[in-house]
Amino acid sequence: MFLNTSLTEAFCIAIVEAASSGLMVVSTNVGGITEVLPESMLFVTKPDPQDIVDKLTEAIPKAKNVTAHSFHEQVKNMYNWNTVAKRTEKVYDKISKIR
Repeated sequence: MFLNTSLTEAFCIAIVEAASSGLMVVSTNVGGITEVLPESMLFVTKPDPQDIVDKLTEAIPKAKNVTAHSFHEQVKNMYNWNTVAKRTEKVYDKISKIR
């Protein structure tokens, strides 16, 4: 289990590294957190102590069923250079059509 309780965040490489290591992630829903990992790896919470406890309570039983290797493979596929380049290219293509 990896707990990220940031009040501000952009990309948050720490949650990517945690998931890649096979950890279920519980994180405050700040910045771009929900765009970094899929729902199957991530429990998002408000930056509120009780909500954090509630999400941890929900996540712990599910974390016991995580196969570390499968999480690692998923993250590896999401963040290899070819995949990142293709996603970046889509953004640039979309922006160029707007102008």
